[in-house]
Amino acid sequence: MNKNLDVRDLPAPEPMIRILEHVALLHPGETLQVHHNRIPHLLYPRLQERGVVVETHTAPDGMVLLTIRRPK
Repeated sequence: MNKNLDVRDLPAPEPMIRILEHVALLHPGETLQVHHNRIPHLLYPRLQERGVVVETHTAPDGMVLLTIRRPK
């Protein structure tokens, strides 16, 4: 199952808090797609600690799409 989260309009540190809350609810094989307005460098170590895999894609308009997956 894929879930979506848009944190582009949230002030710091709300994006990180919301993302980590949603990651905690991911079951094995589930994916969370996050729409962000920047690359969240401080988030990556926290995601690694939680055992999830993240891919980052930056669109030409500057929007960042994070695909976070909990392995099966």
